Amino acid sequence: MTSLVAGRGNLRLVPIVRLAPARRRNPVSLVERLELWADRRRERRALSRCPDGLLKDVGLSRADAVREADKPFWRD
Repeated sequence: MTSLVAGRGNLRLVPIVRLAPARRRNPVSLVERLELWADRRRERRALSRCPDGLLKDVGLSRADAVREADKPFWRD
């Protein structure tokens, strides 16, 4: 599909560009949801095992890490 566009004293046909809607970041399939939940569980366990010095380096306190690690895997 094209559109007529005026430019510098003449008319020309240019293609119409349609942007696709933004992709959903939410998992769509059951497998994707299970993978997301497994990733959250693994990351939260790893965060709970981090030493205080490493948490401080990334700008988190021990309380922040405990609060995140205590969340259920299905909660964002």
